[in-house]
Amino acid sequence: MKTTFDLPDPLLRKAKAVAADQGRPLRDLVAEALADKLAALALAKGASRSRVTEWKAFEAKLQKQPDGSYINPEIPADDNFAEILETIRAERLAWQPRNPFEGTDFGDDDTSGAPPPAPGKG
Repeated sequence: MKTTFDLPDPLLRKAKAVAADQGRPLRDLVAEALADKLAALALAKGASRSRVTEWKAFEAKLQKQPDGSYINPEIPADDNFAEILETIRAERLAWQPRNPFEGTDFGDDDTSGAPPPAPGKG
């Protein structure tokens, strides 16, 4: 199927160069990159759903105590449990989403205005 969309010039130049280096059409490179991105998003969405499902299953096991607290009777009494739980909470709070474009060079530093070199001549 044909479609038209705008891409930043540096990104398009880089994509064309990669496709030329691999000896394949730009459309194949773009289709593969788009498919990979969509697969990664679907996987992340599925992982998110499974975490919600896991949490709901865990939550269903909790039993309310007379003092208002909750316990999971399946978890053995462990002196280190509170410490382990706090470590997990700290790691979760410290987690930051990864920037997928960090460290990627789209050639934005080329401000000369000169056309890119022909593939294989650069």
